[in-house]
Amino acid sequence: MPTTTEYTEGHTVRAFDAEMEGLRTLLLETGGLVNDQITKAVISLVERDVAMAEFVKTREEDVNARDLAGDEMVFNLLAKRQPVGADLRAILAMSKAMTDLERCGDEAKKIARIGQRLSQNGIPKDPEFTRVILNMSRLATRLMKRVLEALDDANPQDAVDVAQADARLDAEYKVALRMVHEHLVAEPNKIDQAADLVIAIKALERIGDHAKNIARYVIFLVEGKDVRHVKTRDLGGELTSGPAGG
Repeated sequence: MPTTTEYTEGHTVRAFDAEMEGLRTLLLETGGLVNDQITKAVISLVERDVAMAEFVKTREEDVNARDLAGDEMVFNLLAKRQPVGADLRAILAMSKAMTDLERCGDEAKKIARIGQRLSQNGIPKDPEFTRVILNMSRLATRLMKRVLEALDDANPQDAVDVAQADARLDAEYKVALRMVHEHLVAEPNKIDQAADLVIAIKALERIGDHAKNIARYVIFLVEGKDVRHVKTRDLGGELTSGPAGG
């Protein structure tokens, strides 16, 4: 359960509480959907599963629809309620997080397309590459799950931990990139295949970046500090002992 802060305290206007809860629920459900999209997209890539890839591409429309619904909810909250202080920060943070989730959905679709193309071109599976990209996928989806929990709980310390944990995903990305380069040196005629694999692993790395963006929104929500340009290693120093003022 969220700790009691200015953000999590109840409002006298029950309709406003209900609308805020609706936005939060939509955000968390979209996060779960996007994480499933990422997992299925990677399966389509490593297993050369064309049907799975097509499913991911089709379900992207649902992610987009949720993004639009979130925008409408945000606009209504701003226009009807004219929130200030922590309420306004919460709405803005959730709105920005929804945008990052939609972009993660785009990255998942990109991976699915590559999986589909590799299958149609008869490119065989590579056990070593499969191991690395599955590890990247696990790291990326775990980061996204943890940062959404931090947002829901208004927990800036957990958000800092997520942002800093993205370094592990970055390290795996470099391993995968080196592997693709080595394969290309050995077989320079496979440049198209190598380019596709680079796009796929870059998409997973970008998902980690989106999780890190959301972590910064959590800090903004609770602390009232814009930390978009603060170095990741310094985020912990932006936290205070109590909630931000209104």
